[in-house]
Amino acid sequence: MTILREGDLEFDFSNAISAFCYDDDTFHGNHAMKRVDLIAEFEDRWVFLEIKDPDVPGAASPDKFKQKLLSGNLIPDLASKYRDSLWFRALSRKLGKPVDYVVLLSMATLDPAMLLVQQERLHKALPMKHSEWTMPFAEKCLIVNLATYKKIFGADSVRRISDSE
Repeated sequence: MTILREGDLEFDFSNAISAFCYDDDTFHGNHAMKRVDLIAEFEDRWVFLEIKDPDVPGAASPDKFKQKLLSGNLIPDLASKYRDSLWFRALSRKLGKPVDYVVLLSMATLDPAMLLVQQERLHKALPMKHSEWTMPFAEKCLIVNLATYKKIFGADSVRRISDSE
């Protein structure tokens, strides 16, 4: 069973072939490339997972984060994390399967419609397909809240650690 932790969230990847913390200098050395937080390999795909958790207890400035999101200023950062991670993995010859990019945005004050608006912005920042490409840039590109993440990956796929303390 593979359990990974990112801040106050714990992820259960027991149904994956493998999963690991990708935002780690062990893989990359110390350079300016941006990276997604976690990568999981499944039978038919890779999942690149970026986690934003302004609902973490004691968060410094959730309102500032929300403003950054709503203004569209967070999207370029999310796009570059995926782009750089995909590029690094491709050049390392460690792909070979379609890739889904999932951004988990744990912020209860965001309604699902706002998540869709942000997802559309991310799609524009990451062109999904091009006539010259032999495969899509990403099979799926999603921005989801905790409830939707659990619907996709299973009810026990993520939990807030501080809720059980």
